[in-house]
Amino acid sequence: MRHLILSAFLLVLVSAASAAEKEKPAAAESKGDELLARITAAYMDGNWEELDKALAARPAEMARLNRTQRAEIDYVRQAAAECRPTWWNTLKAGKKAAFALTVWGKPVNVSYDPDGKSETNFKAGEAKVEMKLGAEGLSVDSPDSGEFGFLKGDLAGYMIWHSMGGAAAFSNFPQKQLAVVGEKDQLRFGLYKDFRGNLTVMYYGTPPLRRWALHISLAAYMPEYSKPDMAAARRAASAVLLTEVLRSPATYPSLPLPDTLDAENAEEKLATHFKFMIKRQSAWTIAEEKAFRAAVRVFANANEQKVLETGKVTLPNNLTLAMMPGDDNQYQPQRDKFIKTAFDRVKAAAK
Repeated sequence: MRHLILSAFLLVLVSAASAAEKEKPAAAESKGDELLARITAAYMDGNWEELDKALAARPAEMARLNRTQRAEIDYVRQAAAECRPTWWNTLKAGKKAAFALTVWGKPVNVSYDPDGKSETNFKAGEAKVEMKLGAEGLSVDSPDSGEFGFLKGDLAGYMIWHSMGGAAAFSNFPQKQLAVVGEKDQLRFGLYKDFRGNLTVMYYGTPPLRRWALHISLAAYMPEYSKPDMAAARRAASAVLLTEVLRSPATYPSLPLPDTLDAENAEEKLATHFKFMIKRQSAWTIAEEKAFRAAVRVFANANEQKVLETGKVTLPNNLTLAMMPGDDNQYQPQRDKFIKTAFDRVKAAAK
């Protein structure tokens, strides 16, 4: 009898110990989830002071992270360093400076004068492009209200990365390709520069800048914002989002498709639908952020020198978007048909 009682007592101890062991990883993982959520929220919201504090967490806190959580934080560190390089604080300080950077693998020399004006200077055939940054550098992290719920800092950051992308767009191009014959060439160059600038913001920008770039680029599909010539470059840059969401809607849960979509002008209607969903305070997740940035990088690498020559962009679905006025009339119906067909397929699969 005594032996049975002792055995039962030991069994209880073993069970209690097992339960305790099971609880320990869960508690540690919970702590890891908490730190990860703090870091990703600060990054996605553009709260850089909070992000710096969270990334400087004590070693004991970092030790609670599992492999997947560490990978997420490593991504945030890398992306934050790309979208807010060390020279970002130089701009905020408002002191004249000069620095070199690489955008899309191309060198750009930058001089900064907060009292000056922004401009880009280059010579055909030379490897480096000279770029001047002006007063907008002072506002890169401004918390003041800007437009449509975005901040002045978002607008300033957009202008800076857009200018960087535009400068890099003409690096390493031969003299023959940059010869301006007339107004048509000037327009084609301008569209290309704007297209590459928009893609640069969508990849290199902070999450709020990325959303601002998408917001105004998707708006270019709307009749009231589609008149300026450069609207075509914005549509070309944001079209990657439409194909991405239709290709894998589960990857973008914060961007649900509309209930219905008319076949006529399907591209414009879907772009407008998403435009009103892209806000600064967004449900956009870190997973969506990573997926979209990766898609933009592939898209940008696939649409570089040839776009300058032709004015035509190849979308991820292998369809064409022509940026020059009148040239897109033959391509838009094909894209509308693709979008409507893909939309119907996604809706049918969800039933």
